[in-house]
Amino acid sequence: MLSLSGSVPILAAVAIQLLLISSVSSLNITNEYLHHACNNTQGKYKPGSVFEKNLNIALKNISAFNLHKGFALDSNMNRPYKNIPPDTAFVMLQCRGDSYGSICHSCLTTALSGLRKKCPRNKAGTIWYDQCTLDISTFSAGDSRILYDDYLCITNPKDLSGDKKMFYKKKKDFTEKLISEAGKLGNNSKGSLYATGETMIGTKKLYGMMQCTDELYENGCSVCLDWLVLQHPFCGDGKQGVRYMCRSCNARFELYPFLRT
Repeated sequence: MLSLSGSVPILAAVAIQLLLISSVSSLNITNEYLHHACNNTQGKYKPGSVFEKNLNIALKNISAFNLHKGFALDSNMNRPYKNIPPDTAFVMLQCRGDSYGSICHSCLTTALSGLRKKCPRNKAGTIWYDQCTLDISTFSAGDSRILYDDYLCITNPKDLSGDKKMFYKKKKDFTEKLISEAGKLGNNSKGSLYATGETMIGTKKLYGMMQCTDELYENGCSVCLDWLVLQHPFCGDGKQGVRYMCRSCNARFELYPFLRT
């Protein structure tokens, strides 16, 4: 039988690839719209205004990034962001940790279109999709300020069965482990503030994901995730899965795999 790279038989290689494709497709990975928040305190911009031109500059810059880490923060002005003049536009994009490169670019396009429809000409607003979050504002979040705005809890409609007390005890331990892992990445600047894992709870396997915007280095990510998940214990109560979201961090737990490996 002919072989590929001198070791793996062609038919076996094809079978493996088909299995991988089947595994990914079975996850039913989508880019569904989740939520949006229009910030009306910063006002609206007029067509052809200075702010619109500055916003387009920032969006053009981000669209040119390779987005290999799935994060981008850009503006029409250069760092450091001090003494910010009027009509400055800031754009922050955070794609899910497994949605980088072309997938992240695609989500940026979808999110921008969605935000413009839902918050027409707002100078500030945020929109969440399954694969990314897009945030537009007139000021920078800074390098460590946590944006707790627009907290949202979205639950899986299916009810949890079995020993719920044990489930929540195990989930809490699992949560603390993932928060620690994401926080270590922030403290050491080793990579994206993104942690995933899985744990057995009785006969069930719980899958988890946590992520912060890459601006939250040092202990900012741990603080944000602790507030988001551990300080909202009734979010997702009695349900098989739950998403937690705010502008600076997000988390998700499900009893089925939902991430690309």
